[in-house]
Amino acid sequence: MTSCSIHLKVYCTILIVFIFSLSGCKSTPDPVKPSYVIPAALSHLPADAANQGLDIIDVQLSLGDRNLYLANNGNIKMVSTAQCQLDISAHRGDFRQPESSANAISSALNDNFNSVEIDVMLLKDGTWVDHHDSQTGRATVYYTGERFKLNRMSFQQFSNLKLRDKHSNNLLNQRPITAAEAFKVFGAYRDQSQRLNVEIKSDTNGQKLVELDNMLRKYIGLGGFYYSAAELDVLYKLRGINPSVYLGFIQGGHPTSVEKLAADLRKGVKNDAYYLDNQHNLELAGRYGTKRYRSRYKDYTAKSSLTQLQKKLGSNSGLHLDIRSFMQHPSVRYSAHQLGMKVYTYSLNGSDYHQTQLLKLTIDQLPDGAIVDATPYKICQRLFNGAKPKKRYQAASNVGRYITSLPQDADFDRFDEMLGYQTEGYYLPLASGLKAIHSTPVNKVPNNIPTPLLEHGFPTITDEIIDTDTGDTIILRLPSRQAD
Repeated sequence: MTSCSIHLKVYCTILIVFIFSLSGCKSTPDPVKPSYVIPAALSHLPADAANQGLDIIDVQLSLGDRNLYLANNGNIKMVSTAQCQLDISAHRGDFRQPESSANAISSALNDNFNSVEIDVMLLKDGTWVDHHDSQTGRATVYYTGERFKLNRMSFQQFSNLKLRDKHSNNLLNQRPITAAEAFKVFGAYRDQSQRLNVEIKSDTNGQKLVELDNMLRKYIGLGGFYYSAAELDVLYKLRGINPSVYLGFIQGGHPTSVEKLAADLRKGVKNDAYYLDNQHNLELAGRYGTKRYRSRYKDYTAKSSLTQLQKKLGSNSGLHLDIRSFMQHPSVRYSAHQLGMKVYTYSLNGSDYHQTQLLKLTIDQLPDGAIVDATPYKICQRLFNGAKPKKRYQAASNVGRYITSLPQDADFDRFDEMLGYQTEGYYLPLASGLKAIHSTPVNKVPNNIPTPLLEHGFPTITDEIIDTDTGDTIILRLPSRQAD
């Protein structure tokens, strides 16, 4: 009996140990996969720098010699923009992304713009939305194709709008975002130095402006946003609501710029099927611009006009004007600074024209900021040579050597496209066209043998030497056609 009990205890003990060993095996966690370690040679680059891929270290160090780096999203960005003495603002967000989209805001922030400009307006039911045009049809389209004025739309109708892709004009399965959604995206992705420029397109009452200001304080915080508007009364109301915020008054486009824009639109109507759908509206805009706009245009560049603006809006304010107006009145910057105001420029006639005009100015003549449809890299490089090669790094890979061989005016916004010309020795410049990296002159070998002359002084005409040797005979045998 005692022997049986002893054997039973031993058996139970073995069984318990076996069960615990099984449970221990099941509870053992899976081995943790080691995380990717950033190479020490790239540890100085920003957090979004690409650190994996063929010859990535050599490529990044080659770009780094020019104050550039390759980001994870494939864009070439500047390591530092400290030398770019200009507030570079993304016009309606990243110009490569659909307007009124979250991607337009987040992509602009990721591309190191100093500020991001968006347009907000009110729907019929009082909802603030991120939308530039007063009606649908260009950047956003109603699912039935029907055109709506924004101030007559409900939020339900607004939710049925679709964004238009800028490159293909195709409609996307995305709706435009509300102002609150735009503010949330900006607050989530912004660096502390980046600010949101909220351009108000609706002339509304103080209560709705208080609502707008409260949303911005909630999602972004004071110091992270400022306002701009073409209606002076809207800005005056905002000054009473927010005494410390910057207010930018938008002066209308220069009459010549408006006329040129109208002419370009009419030209587009004749050549583009998309514009044909809007021909009537564009013609109306063109006639308005050429016949009535000049008589209604108001210029605020004189010091007396700036003084009136400053008295109404306070010293933390500024004038935002067309680059054409700025070039005609360059002293506006000095006058504004005397009053503690700032000057920003924009363009109705395209980013290239805007940049071309800015290039005519010295650094001391530049405005305080520019609202552009271009990357910070391109603006900073063209105006301040912010990506000047130092020629301190000796590249080892083919791509690295190509990068270090590129001249200062190479357009790294089109880096992927430029790599296609690597073997031919060409590159894409910031201006336009295609250039050779090394413009080596062709060495002409002098012919020291005098041309024989006939007795009358005419040169002797000699026949070209033709090789008359024949190669092996090739015999072709055609199949014989059998008779029926």
